[in-house]
Amino acid sequence: MKHGIIDREFSENEDPCMPADVLYRNIKTQQDFLREFYPSGHRICDPQQYPDIWKKNPETGLWCVQKIQRTAFAFQQVIYTKHVLHVTGNDIQFELAEGTEEGSEEKLQELLTKYKKGWLMHDMEIRFFEAVSAYMKVADCAIVGYFDGDGKFGTRTLSFDRGDTLFPRYDPLTGELIAFARKYVDYDEEGEERIEWVEAWDKEKFYRFKKDLSGGTARNAIRKVASIFGASEYACVEEKRHSFPFIPVAYARNEDGPCWSAVQRNIEDYEEAFSYLCENNKAYAFPILTLTGEGDEIEIKGDTNGAAKTIMITDTNGKAEFLNGTDASNAFATQLNKSYDLIYELSFTVKPPELKSGDLPGVAIKLLYSPALEAAINDAQRLQPFLDQLVRITKFGIGTENNCMASMVALPVNAWIESYIHQNDTELITNLATAVQNKFLSKQTASERNSKFSKNDEFTRIMREQKEEDQQDLLIDIQRQEAQVENNIEQEEALAKINNQQPGEDINTGRGKRGRPKRSDKAWDENGNYPGRNNWDKNLKK
Repeated sequence: MKHGIIDREFSENEDPCMPADVLYRNIKTQQDFLREFYPSGHRICDPQQYPDIWKKNPETGLWCVQKIQRTAFAFQQVIYTKHVLHVTGNDIQFELAEGTEEGSEEKLQELLTKYKKGWLMHDMEIRFFEAVSAYMKVADCAIVGYFDGDGKFGTRTLSFDRGDTLFPRYDPLTGELIAFARKYVDYDEEGEERIEWVEAWDKEKFYRFKKDLSGGTARNAIRKVASIFGASEYACVEEKRHSFPFIPVAYARNEDGPCWSAVQRNIEDYEEAFSYLCENNKAYAFPILTLTGEGDEIEIKGDTNGAAKTIMITDTNGKAEFLNGTDASNAFATQLNKSYDLIYELSFTVKPPELKSGDLPGVAIKLLYSPALEAAINDAQRLQPFLDQLVRITKFGIGTENNCMASMVALPVNAWIESYIHQNDTELITNLATAVQNKFLSKQTASERNSKFSKNDEFTRIMREQKEEDQQDLLIDIQRQEAQVENNIEQEEALAKINNQQPGEDINTGRGKRGRPKRSDKAWDENGNYPGRNNWDKNLKK
């Protein structure tokens, strides 16, 4: 690899030509990513890369191999787990896009609730987690939508660690996905002959190709699709419409490799240094027994394992003593500790800090986990186009299942990834409550932001409960007013009896229900008559 091929300065009056500077890359396969992920496949375990020690026996002339100490650590799995959980730790957030027409918000909210329910019922959070896991491990992933034989909508995750090799094809002008294929290997019924399958999608149809062991070629009807992926030696065994008006595939690829690519060389250096430390300890860390005296006057007897049991020295000047091993731990410790810290720092992975106090405020936690949060936000932005396509697929599938395909497809949904960070839940709820009380945040928005405790239709539930409480309070108020009127009537009757010594039947109650005066347009005279009625039999003077 060359650096700085231009080693001459140019004046402002010269017009130099652009030199031919070729950029070279090292090819790494997805098999390499899996070898790096599992400790058993690390480079330190390969005798070709780190050979064992060969020694020649001076007495027999034979060469013997001495196995060196090989130590591999699962740094990649630690980095992978933390990166994946910081992206998928929270559920996907949904909200209605701004600019909805007045009066239609309630209907759109019902559609959004139905979509959220369909998202959960179809295990889309699990599909998204599987896709992000493959994205962080083998650098690409895909989720494909389908309708089964009963017309039910479903999705499936495709990735290399699941046995799939993915082949996207993009339009060179627009960059849109025009075809997609997956290749996987299967075995026949007898478990002997391998069969290679290729499944492909375009805007209208789904194709399944099978390796034609007899040397046949694809039919003319699908030769164009087969030629895109170099599948001319395959035979088409299935061709059908996939029922989507677009390619039902959401694909994501990380050109930088898996999430630990930036520190892969540091991990290999750390494992090599630790292995050298182990070899050094085997040779020099333990005390060495030394014997002094004439050769014929020293006799050593041991067991079958080679361990010395008795030592007899007849020489009066002879002696036996131990030599302490050299201590190289400080030098190795400095190198290993620094390498260990750099692996976490350069991969934006945070080691859990040791806290000496209780709960921390939210800003302190974000500062402690700032590298991990920054990496998660970066990954969320990279995965946003993948999420948009996934929402498009699920909107069509869920809408078709619920017989509201047109309304569901037109639903203005804004979906985004909320990066997970350790936080104080009490502080979050307090901040939302304060914002609502100060009236610069609506209750509905606060309910949506508090996604850890709220359900899909949480605000609707709140409004329904509030309405029921209002109705119950109104009923109690009516009953209280009726009881008060009854009490007032009884008091008036009792007062009339005391003042006039009358039975109290002359209290005007409106000739209706007790306690409620009867209102009518009839005019009464002093004898209790109204036009058309004559109470002469009751008011006749005796």
